Amino acid sequence: MPTHPPLATTSASPAMPSHFGSPELQDNTRQRLIAAAATLVAEGGIAAASARAIAALAGTSASAINYNFGNLERLLLAVFKQGLEETRAWQEGRAREIAALPRSPDGAALALLHVIQAWASDGRRLALIYQEAVTAAPGQGIAAVWTGLWRDFWIEAAERFGLAPIDGRILHAFFEHEALYSLSAWSPALESAALTEMAEHFATLWLGASIRPMRGATPLAERTAGTRPFGSVQPAAMRIAQAAAEVVEDKGLSGLTHRAVATRAGVTTGSVTHHFRSIEDLVAGAIRGQVQTMTDEAAARNDGPPSVEGILTPEALFAALRLHVTAEAPSPAVIRRRRLFLATVRRRELAPAGGVIRFSYGGTLRDSLGRVFGLSGDNLVLHASVLARLLAAVWFSCAGDNNPHAARSALFEQIEAKFLAWNSARGI
Repeated sequence: MPTHPPLATTSASPAMPSHFGSPELQDNTRQRLIAAAATLVAEGGIAAASARAIAALAGTSASAINYNFGNLERLLLAVFKQGLEETRAWQEGRAREIAALPRSPDGAALALLHVIQAWASDGRRLALIYQEAVTAAPGQGIAAVWTGLWRDFWIEAAERFGLAPIDGRILHAFFEHEALYSLSAWSPALESAALTEMAEHFATLWLGASIRPMRGATPLAERTAGTRPFGSVQPAAMRIAQAAAEVVEDKGLSGLTHRAVATRAGVTTGSVTHHFRSIEDLVAGAIRGQVQTMTDEAAARNDGPPSVEGILTPEALFAALRLHVTAEAPSPAVIRRRRLFLATVRRRELAPAGGVIRFSYGGTLRDSLGRVFGLSGDNLVLHASVLARLLAAVWFSCAGDNNPHAARSALFEQIEAKFLAWNSARGI
C-alpha cells in the first residue's frame, strides 16, 4: 500500500505564484528539492514523489534529502507548507478581483464561480498539491490548516457581499467540493455549463440570490458521462468494481489491471473483462461501487440509514443524511473516490472516467428527494446534485476547525434549514 507522509505536524493575480520554480531559488539545494518534490506531487501524486525521483529532478543526490530535511516525509511536509503560503498570496489576488462584484448574494455567486474556475486553471498546480495534502491526511496537520485558510477566505468573502458568516461556511463547502472536481478535463464546455448552473442553483437556495432558469446542463452532463441510476449495477459487477477500488487504494492506478482485479475479487480474468472491457471501464465501475461500499460499512456498524424506500418524510431523510455527514471520520470509500478521481485527472485517457465520478453525485439521493418533496425531471436532478455536493463537502470543509464535530453539525443544520425553507416557500 502506498505510504503517505504524516502531515500531523504543523506550523502555522490569475497567474499562479511560482515559488516552486522561481529562478532565484534554483541555486539553493533545499529549494530545488522542494520544487522537484512539488512538481512530482502535482503531476503524479504523492506516490510519484520518491526520494530517487525527487533527487533526479532536482539534479542532486538522494542523500541531500536527509541532509537538508532529515527524511522524505519532512521534505513533503515542507512542500505542503510552502503550498499553504502560496495559497495565501493567491487568495489575496482573488480577493481584490471579486471586490469589484455587486455587494449582494448574486455577487457572491459570481465570486464563487470566478474563484473555482481560476483555482482549477491558473492555480491548477497548486490546487493539485492541495488536494494531495487533503486526501493523504484528511483533517490532520497542515492539511487542516490549509483547509482552514480557505474557510477564512470564504467567511471574509461572505461579509463583502453582505452575507452572514454561516453563509461563508456554506460557500466554502460548495467550493471545497467543486475545487476538486473542476480539475476534471473530461468535457470542458459541458462541465463549465453544469458548474455555472449548479452554482446559480446553490446561490438561489442557500444564499437568497435571484432565481435563474434551469439550463439543463447538469442533467445533460450526467447522461453524457454515462452515470447509472441507483441499483442498476449487477451484483457480480459490483463485487468486481469494489475489488478494483481496493486495488487502486493498495497499488495506485498503475497497479489496476484486469488480472489484479480478478485476483482480488476471486474470479477469473474473463469475468472481469466481461463486465469491464477496458481500464477506463474498471475505473468508472469502481466509482459506481463506492456508494454500495459506504452503505455496507454503515450496515456493519448498525448505524445505516433506512432503505431508500423507507424514507417518506423530510425529517427521516435528513436524519439519515446526518449520520453520514457528521461522522467523526470520512468513509474509506470517500477517500478512495477522491484518489480515483485524482488519478483520472492525471491520465488523459481516463478523463471520461473522471466525468463519471464527478457527475455521479446525487444519484442515490434522487429517489428520496423525488418521493419526499414531489420533485421530478431536471428540477429533481439539479436539487439532488447540488445538495449531494454540499453534504459530501461538509466533513472536509470543517476539518480546520477547533471543534470539527460541532462545526459539522452546525453547518449541516444550516444546509437542512435553508433547503426546507426554500421548498416550503415554493409550495413543494
